[in-house]
Amino acid sequence: MLSNCFSREIKPLKARIMGVFFMKIRIPLKRIAMTLTSVMMFVTVFSMVDIVEGAGTLNEQMLREEQGSQKSVYADNDIKEWWKADLSAYNDSLALVGYEDAPKVIKEAAVETTVTTVAETETPVTTTQPAITTRQVPAETQPPVVAVSAGEFAFTTYGYGHGVGLSQNGANSYAIYGGYNYQEILKHYYPGITISNTGTAATEQITVDGVTGSVMDLLPLVVNYEIGSSMSFEAIKAQAVAAYTYIKYNGNNGRDLRMKGGVSQTVIDACAAVLGEACYYNGSYALTMFYASSGGYTASCKDVFVANLPYLTSTACEYDASVDGHYGTVRVMSSSSVKEKLESSLGIRLSADPNNWISIVEGDGGYAAYVVVDGQVTVKGNTFRSYLGLKSPKFTYTFTS
Repeated sequence: MLSNCFSREIKPLKARIMGVFFMKIRIPLKRIAMTLTSVMMFVTVFSMVDIVEGAGTLNEQMLREEQGSQKSVYADNDIKEWWKADLSAYNDSLALVGYEDAPKVIKEAAVETTVTTVAETETPVTTTQPAITTRQVPAETQPPVVAVSAGEFAFTTYGYGHGVGLSQNGANSYAIYGGYNYQEILKHYYPGITISNTGTAATEQITVDGVTGSVMDLLPLVVNYEIGSSMSFEAIKAQAVAAYTYIKYNGNNGRDLRMKGGVSQTVIDACAAVLGEACYYNGSYALTMFYASSGGYTASCKDVFVANLPYLTSTACEYDASVDGHYGTVRVMSSSSVKEKLESSLGIRLSADPNNWISIVEGDGGYAAYVVVDGQVTVKGNTFRSYLGLKSPKFTYTFTS
């Protein structure tokens, strides 16, 4: 990753050296020694680039080998789903009513970023933006009371998605009920970040889902897929910055992001208003993960995935209990169904007493950091929720004997 930064500093230098070398080809004899010195510097620069790029590749290879050497159930945590809601999952009240797992994956441990020097600049806004207004917050809702029969588990989940980073529903709530602008939303969900303009978005090319084009060609399609145009304008802008930053973090490649056509002028205006703005932490692009909705708190990255990133730590989300349709939903499953899913996923045989099957090790924000299954094996809470098809790694359960 360092090689990318180093190359950006070196390439302008190489261009200048080449220009000097060829423009001054007709030089007096007495300056031949100076020209030869320039040539030697030019060769040295190329050698340095090769060395640094090789080191970057070697470091990535060593990291992969280190991850692969883990002899435990945590080894399969190096790949996770990029888990978020599809636009069709939102109803008219902007509450999520369903979700869809993205088929591609994201490698958790790839947490190294390219150091990029940026200037603190403001993006010129040329579009008409709606004024920020607020609404009264509804009363908090309680999880429904569900009848559970003997031999059944009742799992209560809070939120929708992995819970790390920006909550799309939460961003909308902070804009509507808290009067937050997009920068305040982003700094709430990614504590400690700064927001600056890259200065490259107007001319650079990015790739999303195998398609390469300009930022304004592709970013609105990504935002449209993620949340559409029905949310608050500030929430749409926050989503645009988060998605663009994620693309920059991954070397101008959207990796597992998706796009959707039929983009409204609202989404286009929102993307144009923040064109080039990105989130940084200590001068590097932040890993701006996002998902559908949190459950009263976001999750810390270390609890759900592997990396312990200071800007992906648990943060309170005060509106979830009042307005998020996925706060406290209950799913009832028979003990035989739970048994079959866990045994097939883990390759073990559970004991006869279902009361011993699930032991939650709680992490930050009430999320299940780990789950001990029948005292035999320990898995990440996010991995466990995937075994049972739960909405979120923030869950509680009861079992009726």
